Amino acid sequence: MISKKCLLMLPFLLLLVSPAIAEDEDLNTQLMRATVKISHDKSTATGFVLSNEKGYILVTAAHVFDNTPGDETTIVFRSQQAEGEYTKEPTKLVIRKEGKPIWQKHPTEDVAAIGITPPQNADIPQLSTELLTTDEQLRTHKVHPGEKVVSIGFPHRVEGSKAGFPLLRDGTIASFPLLPTIKTKTFYLSANTFEGDSGGPVYLSRPNRLEPDKEETRLIVGLVSAQQFLDEEAKMIYGTSKIRHRLGFAVVVHASLIRETIDLLK
Repeated sequence: MISKKCLLMLPFLLLLVSPAIAEDEDLNTQLMRATVKISHDKSTATGFVLSNEKGYILVTAAHVFDNTPGDETTIVFRSQQAEGEYTKEPTKLVIRKEGKPIWQKHPTEDVAAIGITPPQNADIPQLSTELLTTDEQLRTHKVHPGEKVVSIGFPHRVEGSKAGFPLLRDGTIASFPLLPTIKTKTFYLSANTFEGDSGGPVYLSRPNRLEPDKEETRLIVGLVSAQQFLDEEAKMIYGTSKIRHRLGFAVVVHASLIRETIDLLK
C-alpha cells in the first residue's frame, strides 16, 4: 500500500526585519535566510517568510499548526553579529486565541499562512509574494518534469550550522501533468525528505531561457507537504509485521495554492 506521511516534527512561525540585502545576492542564499525552524516540545518543522504590501507573512504546511498544542509556537530567527557570525533568536508566536486559530488555512490543501511582526534584529530578506509561481509563469518559463528544483528544510531537526540555518537539497520534478494547478494541486519531487521538512520552500533558480542576457529566472514553485512511503505487510506464523519503505519522493503543494491562502489574510 502506498501511503503519505506528513513531514511533521514541528509547528510555528517567524519573521523579521533585517538589513537590506545585496542586490546581487542569489536566491539560494536569500531563501536560506528567509527559512525558519518552527518548534514546540515534541516536534519541529519548517516555514519561510515572504512579504507584501500588508507586511511579513509566515508560510508553512497547515498540518504544522494543526498539530501544535496550545496557543503558541516557537520560531527560531537569527540575528547577525558580524560577517559569518549569527545568534539564534527563538521567538514565541501566537497562533491561537482562546483556542481558535488566527492563521489562514487553504480550504482543501496543506497550506497555512499568518501575518507576523518580526523582531527588529532578525536577519531576514524581504522576499516578495510575487516570487510565488502562477500557472502562466509555469507555461512561460516552460517548467517541466525533469526540471531541477531545490528544497530547504530542517530534516529531523538537523541544522546546517551552529547559527541555526536550514539545509538545502536538490532534486527534479518527478510527475506529470503540472497544469492546471487548480486541478493537479500537488506534484512529486524526486528527493529524500524527512520529518521536520514540512513547510519548506521548493523553488528554481536558473538562467533566463527566454532572454539569456536578462537576469535569472527565480520562482518559488511550492512547499513540502509530505513524504511518500510504500507500506507492506509480512505475514508470519504467529502474526504479521508491517514494513515501511521510503520511496525518496516529496509531495509538493503548488505555489498557486500558497497565493490563494495568503489572499485569505485580512
